[in-house]
Amino acid sequence: MAVLTFPILALVLALPFLIGQYRKYGSFLKWRAVVIYSFVFYLLAAYFLIILPLPSRESVAQLTTQRYNLIPFTALREFINTTVFSPLHPSTWLTAMKQPGFIQPVFNIVLTIPFGVYLRYYFKRPWWQAWLMSLGLSLFFELTQLSGLYGYYPRPYRLFDVDDLILNSTGGLIGALIAPVLMHAFPTREKMDQQSLQAGTRVSLMRRFVAFFLDNVVVVGIAAAVLGLISNLLGMQKLLPGVLLTWVLPVFFSHVLVPWVNHGATWGKQLVKIQVVDDNEHPAKFGTLLWRAVLLYGVALQSLRGFFLMFEEIFSKFHRTDLNFALLLLFGVLLAFIIVNFIWALFRKPIRFFYEVWSHTHQISTVKNVSK
Repeated sequence: MAVLTFPILALVLALPFLIGQYRKYGSFLKWRAVVIYSFVFYLLAAYFLIILPLPSRESVAQLTTQRYNLIPFTALREFINTTVFSPLHPSTWLTAMKQPGFIQPVFNIVLTIPFGVYLRYYFKRPWWQAWLMSLGLSLFFELTQLSGLYGYYPRPYRLFDVDDLILNSTGGLIGALIAPVLMHAFPTREKMDQQSLQAGTRVSLMRRFVAFFLDNVVVVGIAAAVLGLISNLLGMQKLLPGVLLTWVLPVFFSHVLVPWVNHGATWGKQLVKIQVVDDNEHPAKFGTLLWRAVLLYGVALQSLRGFFLMFEEIFSKFHRTDLNFALLLLFGVLLAFIIVNFIWALFRKPIRFFYEVWSHTHQISTVKNVSK
């Protein structure tokens, strides 16, 4: 279930995770992503382990089993009473380790060992905090069971056991204690932070894409919704063209007006610490920002839209006029230039597309260089 659920959860967390990384470091470090996402997957797997399999509500309503155990070290007494273990007879030890009285407590310890390792390795928590947090995680698991999965079931379908709190917190403590040994095999948190901050002084393509997504999906979308609401309240929806309210004015607001008053940064770029500047490294001015937006949204994107529109007119609707063929050719040439320019720019450092070259602008990082 964790394997099936994790990709969906990863997609949901991807944008907040990237924004957080760019806000803090200005870059996206792959090893940090491996650590964070593996930690999320571990927590997801651990959670499913304590709630699955889910019985039917009817079968739970008929249960008469014990709801909770508040007597400490019951597991130890059950181990002594239910297994063949005898401290004076080593031949019984291996057999006892295969019996439920041993396996279940040990698995409760193993369950939280990774939690302690992550807390000590990446989150830099001392051993006593890792122990307390492991206790808190175990308490969350046990209360989930005691509440009948937050009230979904009429009563607990699994036992709330104080021994689980002891065993889980012990596992977290063990993980925190062995973490320093494992840390020698992986980059330290300090090393990751230093590499991230150094890389953050450069504006990567992924960083630009996150800002582009925020500006053109979130900001433009919200601006279009607000303008549409205002025009409806004022009764102006019939006087203003729909494309003006849903696209032109929102794009102008997001990519010209906001960066003009915000020192060259759109709200999306500000979140990931990017700034649009001119060739003199000064924040781009109003006219420069307007020309830049016209080239990108008025030429590049409209060429793409025009090409597919003419393609549809000619090959789907069979409106094969000379004008349509001429427009298809024109938009095709522009689109080919844009594609070639995009590919060419990807192999140049720094990445700079045609609309930036023609408007004499480029993007810089506002993260300060921390190299020593």
